[in-house]
Amino acid sequence: MAINALLSLVIFFAVFGIGRPVESWGVGQWVFDFLPQSFMIALMSVLIPGALARQKLKNGTLAPGPHRSVLPRNLLVRALILAGLSASIGTALVAGLVWMTGMATIAPIPALLFKTTYGAILALIVTPPALRAALAA
Repeated sequence: MAINALLSLVIFFAVFGIGRPVESWGVGQWVFDFLPQSFMIALMSVLIPGALARQKLKNGTLAPGPHRSVLPRNLLVRALILAGLSASIGTALVAGLVWMTGMATIAPIPALLFKTTYGAILALIVTPPALRAALAA
């Protein structure tokens, strides 16, 4: 979670900076940037813990859980599905919020704090079901 928030912070500085308001709409602008952010955070939040869990299961240092999962058993497929869903749902929710508030631009600090918090929360949402699926596999 903290790593995802930190990555969101660093990428925000690299893409938008903090010297001027951030445009809300358009390719490469604030709302659009939630697509790659959501995809990559979800992808890494599934792949890394999933690979670690798989290795521990293989070594016998971790016992399989009693969980059943509707998610695919294949780690890469599971990661891609959750990343795609996260990118589409997360970006749609943010776009709806920005549209409802009518914000054409966002001050840089609130935009930064929102994206950083979003990155952390997304990891908190995606990682547990992905780990349960890994332990059930």
